[in-house]
Amino acid sequence: MRVLTNVDVKIVSRMAANGHPFTELLHTWTEDGLPRNALSRVNYATADTPGNRAYHIQIFKQRQARREAQIGLSK
Repeated sequence: MRVLTNVDVKIVSRMAANGHPFTELLHTWTEDGLPRNALSRVNYATADTPGNRAYHIQIFKQRQARREAQIGLSK
């Protein structure tokens, strides 16, 4: 079973070349004592607020748990 600690997200709003807003989410965490990170994007603007950070951290943890269950790592 994977143990993720120090999970955080940095939210950065950007503008695409065609003028449409999007947001980059830089997730950082520690797993087995090693720092890890992942970059994802959503196709809408999101403000960098404590509530939005908490929401995206929770969604990230749920997604990681689902992936772990799908590949059979959970015992």
